[in-house]
Amino acid sequence: AGLTQSLIASTATMMVTVAANNKFQFTPNSITAQPGDMVDFSFVSQNHSVVSSNANRPCQPQRNAIYSDFQPVAAPASGGNGRNRGKGNRNNNRQAGNTPMFMVPVTDTDAIYIYCSQAQHCQEGMIMVINPSENAAVQQYANKAANARNNVSPRGGVSGGTVQNNAAGTNPPNGVLGASASDAATT
Repeated sequence: AGLTQSLIASTATMMVTVAANNKFQFTPNSITAQPGDMVDFSFVSQNHSVVSSNANRPCQPQRNAIYSDFQPVAAPASGGNGRNRGKGNRNNNRQAGNTPMFMVPVTDTDAIYIYCSQAQHCQEGMIMVINPSENAAVQQYANKAANARNNVSPRGGVSGGTVQNNAAGTNPPNGVLGASASDAATT
């Protein structure tokens, strides 16, 4: 029982906001997580996805990719003048409690490269890195993504995590974060 309590106490939940203020970005775009931690992606606007790729093949799903499927969300309410001013992260939790969440368990400390597979969002910088190996990893990945020819969604629906509060319903989860992290190191 003591071991179980210490393991539970040492896990953390990392929150990542998808498309805050209608911007093509993950906020934050870099996090450090430990095995046992959970990364929760909160979709707050538009229609986006979370997909894992290899460092050298951005905008292309890796084998056994993490995939949230597309998670459509109604646009957040506009400001008093009819425009969403988009300052800071004040809209991040505007629809808290009913926005789609993609919860991904972390199994190791290998770097995981994430992108949105909608339209050209990856090429436009909608990328992030979980457990980057160096400070420049996010910028290097963004630079490679900007030059990617295609932006591809995996086949087969949700994989590597669990979706909650989605409007359309999803397939059951399949796998966990880090299950194919070795692909990133070998490809």
